Amino acid sequence: MKVSEKIAEALVSEGVTLAAGISGQSIGRLLDAIANRPEVTLMYTRQERVAFDICDGFARASGRPAVVFTDAGPAAANLMGGLVNSWGDSVPVLFFAGHNDRSEQANRQTKEIPFIEMFRPVSKWTTIIDYPDQTDEVIRRAFMHLTTGRPGPVVIGMPYDVSDMLCKPVAYQAIQSRRRVRSGADPEAIADACRMILSAKRPYLYVGAGALFSEATNELVAFAEAISLPVATTLNGKSAFPETHHLSVGIGGFGRASYGSSAATKLARDADVIITIGCGFKRHATQVRPGAGVKHIQVDIDPTELNRDHLADVELLGDARVVLKQLHDQCVAMLKGEKVVSAEYKSEIRALKGEWDDLSRKVLESAEIPINPFRVTAEFNKLVKPEETIVLHDAGTVRGSTSQHYLTTTPRGFLGFGVQSAMGWSIGAAMGAKKAHPEKLVVAFIGEEAFNETALDIETSIRNDAPILIIVKNNRRYADTDGGKSQRLAHARFHTGVDISALAKALGAEAFGISDPASLAQTLKAAIATTKAGRTTVVDIRTVRINGSLHRLWDPNAKAGGE
Repeated sequence: MKVSEKIAEALVSEGVTLAAGISGQSIGRLLDAIANRPEVTLMYTRQERVAFDICDGFARASGRPAVVFTDAGPAAANLMGGLVNSWGDSVPVLFFAGHNDRSEQANRQTKEIPFIEMFRPVSKWTTIIDYPDQTDEVIRRAFMHLTTGRPGPVVIGMPYDVSDMLCKPVAYQAIQSRRRVRSGADPEAIADACRMILSAKRPYLYVGAGALFSEATNELVAFAEAISLPVATTLNGKSAFPETHHLSVGIGGFGRASYGSSAATKLARDADVIITIGCGFKRHATQVRPGAGVKHIQVDIDPTELNRDHLADVELLGDARVVLKQLHDQCVAMLKGEKVVSAEYKSEIRALKGEWDDLSRKVLESAEIPINPFRVTAEFNKLVKPEETIVLHDAGTVRGSTSQHYLTTTPRGFLGFGVQSAMGWSIGAAMGAKKAHPEKLVVAFIGEEAFNETALDIETSIRNDAPILIIVKNNRRYADTDGGKSQRLAHARFHTGVDISALAKALGAEAFGISDPASLAQTLKAAIATTKAGRTTVVDIRTVRINGSLHRLWDPNAKAGGE
């Protein structure tokens, strides 16, 4: 068996069902071997970066890695925008890049790049298969990196000559057939954390994407209910906890986040103990830090994350699912049937959730023209069933006007991203999510400029049978109304612009346009029906430029912009 065939066999053994990319000579043998495996669906894109976005979206929606393939050199470099998204957000994607023959390496040959030096800093592991007998070990180690600990992308270079060499005829032993490797926290640290939680008057639980990767929703709900903890999530952690639950307070922050409900913000502000689960403490989640006297219990599977941002009071190193079960069991044992959270605190949580609903009506029910982008989300909410829908957002203010009021009920029903925020991610990622869950409606909310970055691959969704709904919150301005400091830049940026509906139709999609809020519900309903019928659909909605942060609704000192 040749190396390329052995790799294809191993990928199938590890449960890979999707591969996406663009072919070329150096990756051709491996791609042919993968294409000969009917278990793997192939998607062929118009740019390498979108192929990575597809596999990123698939992994976020399913929890399983997909495979990206490219030719050597500039083709591999061209997907860097997608790779850094996955690296920043800890998403497991396996990337095979074509590579020069072994005899041509380090000679500045055609399409030769400093492979290890380029990809190692933005991956969990990067290597090259230099010898046929390395094949099994490299693939096994790759999947251990992809499926254990903190996830992240893995990059493997495939020299053209090695791909055609013979390897030992030994059956590949897949790690996916084994129980997932998980670890728990130090029992003494668990006891310390529980004593701190049970002595708190105003505990607050803040949940990141680590809970999603760990598939810890059931344990999270059980723990929150046992203590009556209010639960907020990060943007990337959204959907880890059902937002229709009475303890959910929506998106929040470690202190105050750029995007967050008034309920989460006020509960975090006044908390005496904050428990964080798999959080990264990025700038947008820590616009205002908790007070100096607030105790912090930090749960993370990555030891390099513990105490990285600041010193925690109790550090719990372990898998979120295991640690949450430990916390639940220990707290319940210590409580002995007693209540830990006062009736007054429970009542305050309910009141703050109601206040957020009241404050939000101003934007959710706005009749202004151009249309308020929050109104778009509100109308969309009325037309879909969250358990049958996957929603994605893109970079820019569209994330704020979408994420704060779309309510998720099931894990991975909302795919948040944002550490690197490469514009245009949601179009490819939505295709990947559709391949992961073909039975669901998959919807990407995106801004006009991000749409234009990757719009050509709308045709990919059609050619590869991945019908998605793309809702463009189009707040483009023209040079004479931009209001920016540089009118020359505004002219270069906005003059003439793109006819989004015409472009979508030219690429084979159905297209709708909306400029009046009175027609939002009817047109969105038609677009949803068209997408469910199997046709990729683009809706161009003319929206007003507005700050995606809503702190101004209750805080007169909130920034006017920049959040």
